[in-house]
Amino acid sequence: MNDSEDCSVREGSNKAFLQDIPNKSPTARDAKPPLKPAGLGGWLILPMLGLIVSLFYLPFSFWVAYADVFEYWNLLTDPTSSYFMPLFKELTYFEVMGNVILYGTLLYLCYLFFTKKKLAVKVIIFFYVFSLILIIADVILVKELLAVPVDDKDVKEIIRGAVVCAIWIPYFLTSVRVKNTFVN
Repeated sequence: MNDSEDCSVREGSNKAFLQDIPNKSPTARDAKPPLKPAGLGGWLILPMLGLIVSLFYLPFSFWVAYADVFEYWNLLTDPTSSYFMPLFKELTYFEVMGNVILYGTLLYLCYLFFTKKKLAVKVIIFFYVFSLILIIADVILVKELLAVPVDDKDVKEIIRGAVVCAIWIPYFLTSVRVKNTFVN
């Protein structure tokens, strides 16, 4: 056997051998997608729990804050009453409307959040910002219109709202999990 015959025999046997080995090169259908964080897990659990708690906390806190106001409404808003407070009625309307908008947004947000709609990200950012603006506006209006001093509780509420915005707004704007979860 000469060299050329030897090469052709080896090539023939190599082709037969290679045909028996399955193709190990990745194809589009064989390639597994890279693991991506998605779904209501990870850090996304914390704002989810916050939404659930808020569903119950907002109406409860509203009732606690306004139970006495509604009981004495006529005395506080009647100009002939000795308990009359100028602009109290307007301030109360502002607070009630703000809370109604906030709670309506919360209900809509829960629907968007748990159905994983894309719009949930924009609505939750609106919810956080609107909550903070409502707290700040309420404190300023109560101080200016009713001459009630700002107390530590008010300052804590403003700081809490600012911290929530500072943490969760960037999270919802940059998180890979958020981008992979809210896709509908």
